[in-house]
Amino acid sequence: MTETAFPASASTGTRDQTLVEILNIAAALSGAGDLRTLLHLILTKSRQLTGSDAGSIFLVERVDQRKDPGGVDKLWFAVSQNASLATDSAQFGRQEDIQQELSNLRFPLTSERLVGWSALTGEVLNIPDAYSLDPALPYRFDSKVDKELGYRAVSMLTVPMRSTSGETVGVMQLINRKIDPAAVITAETAQALVRPFDAFDQTLIQALASQAAVCVERTQLLEAQRQLIDSMITLLAGAIDAKSPYTGGHCARVPELALMLARAAEEAKEGPLAGFAFKGEEEWREFRIGAWLHDCGKITTPEYVVDKATKLETNYNRIHEVRTRFEVLLRDARIAWFEGVLGGGDREMLNRLYREREVELQEQFSFVAECNLGAEFMGPEKVERLRSIGAQTWKRHFDSSLGLAWEELSRHTQLLQTLPVEESLLADKVCHIIQREQNQIPEERYGFKMEVPEHLYNLGEIHNLSVCRGTLTDEERYKINEHIVQTIIMLEGLPFPANLSRVSEYAGTHHETLDGKGYPRKLSAAELSVPSRIMAIADIFEALTASDRPYKKAKTLSQSLRILSGFRDREHIDADLFELFLRSGIYQSYAELYLLPEQIDEVDVDSLLRPTTRGGV
Repeated sequence: MTETAFPASASTGTRDQTLVEILNIAAALSGAGDLRTLLHLILTKSRQLTGSDAGSIFLVERVDQRKDPGGVDKLWFAVSQNASLATDSAQFGRQEDIQQELSNLRFPLTSERLVGWSALTGEVLNIPDAYSLDPALPYRFDSKVDKELGYRAVSMLTVPMRSTSGETVGVMQLINRKIDPAAVITAETAQALVRPFDAFDQTLIQALASQAAVCVERTQLLEAQRQLIDSMITLLAGAIDAKSPYTGGHCARVPELALMLARAAEEAKEGPLAGFAFKGEEEWREFRIGAWLHDCGKITTPEYVVDKATKLETNYNRIHEVRTRFEVLLRDARIAWFEGVLGGGDREMLNRLYREREVELQEQFSFVAECNLGAEFMGPEKVERLRSIGAQTWKRHFDSSLGLAWEELSRHTQLLQTLPVEESLLADKVCHIIQREQNQIPEERYGFKMEVPEHLYNLGEIHNLSVCRGTLTDEERYKINEHIVQTIIMLEGLPFPANLSRVSEYAGTHHETLDGKGYPRKLSAAELSVPSRIMAIADIFEALTASDRPYKKAKTLSQSLRILSGFRDREHIDADLFELFLRSGIYQSYAELYLLPEQIDEVDVDSLLRPTTRGGV
């Protein structure tokens, strides 16, 4: 706090009393939360210390020349107070409307206005009567607000608010120092009831303005920090969106659904959820950030794995290579036909053999192509047929080591072959194995309980085509699930402040289940908070209803809720939250915002609810 040099005219008792009051103000300012609350507190205390009837605080808003080249700084009419108008019931409503208008007012920072002059020059303006200013002065008093309010400003004290770095962050303006603090001032009585601000007032407010400037600067820095964190979150979600539009939509929709369910849970007046509530905006923000970042680890997941629509897909669908090999086998059959004819063979028999081979290859490729789609379950008989088809051979005449980058070349350990060489139609080769390095295994200190596959990837053609359900191998399934591992590692590595300490928990538990069989830590029901359980429902329901996934068709509303009820029955999700999800109609509100019209069908809520009441959350 700036040292206050009190004028000699101030008595010892007055000085001591004022110092105590300033210390009290300092304590109050340090505890203020948002900027608007802080400014009102500063203005109220300043008016009380000087007996001012009214006052305003203006903040300087610096223009970002990168975004607005040639732009000018502005003054923001941040807060204003008027004790006399507040007691006038006839004027109060009008005053509220005008102050609301003023709170959104921003005007160029120029020297024509009193506050602009003070901000630009750093000078204090102590004016006995605002309406008696010398016209030759470079600044003027704007009486428009007085006329609109039916008020009369007389004495005015305009003090720049300068931070410790010397930068002017704002201007405090006090109006009408009253002779009697209890007096109510009108336009007609103002001159009789008001006196000028004296040197003691000026020194006092200068000291308080400096203290206030530091508090404002601190609050603005904290707000800038909040905005930076929120912007980084948006940036990360945008990066995931740019990498894969399928996960990007998911990252945007899950927070909206999670917030809807959290609000409904907080509004519950009875039942197991009646005691749930976030303690203020900071805890809501913590949950919101956790929801936004719940899949941030997907930034490390290869796009082809996230979007893998067919079993042979990597960065492209390798079914094209397989089809080419079938083309080679058919071409070989045609060549055998020609050679038989030229050798004097039985043309009718040769034609029949060729047609049979052509039909056989067409049927075999159709089967392989169908296996590639992953739409149907691959039983043992299908896998056996796949292996039988793949065991056929074709002859390669070209060196397969040519045109390879060093990393891929290092996996080809069987390149020293005499060409031509026979190769299987479908194969699991050594070069298809991509080894997992030690640094790709999570450290034990994180407490993850997921089984890590031996290999990072296995691109073997039989290995991939034999996947029983869906399109993902065990290695790729782990890579997909590993996104939550990476989410936790990333978030626990960030130095979040205390008020955001649970972001990692909220973001990293949406794949845990109440039966303790979820991942990545196999947490029990007792270890899962209500917000974590909310995240699980939001994540699953969004995934079921999403219409922008390349590997599945969007399910209808009733289908999605039926599947979700199955998760409840298997104790994967919280039954009480699922009941709230249904009874509150959140599923319908969400559907109207994000589902396609053809997805929204009739839902029988009663049939989805359990007949018995479950215990607490």
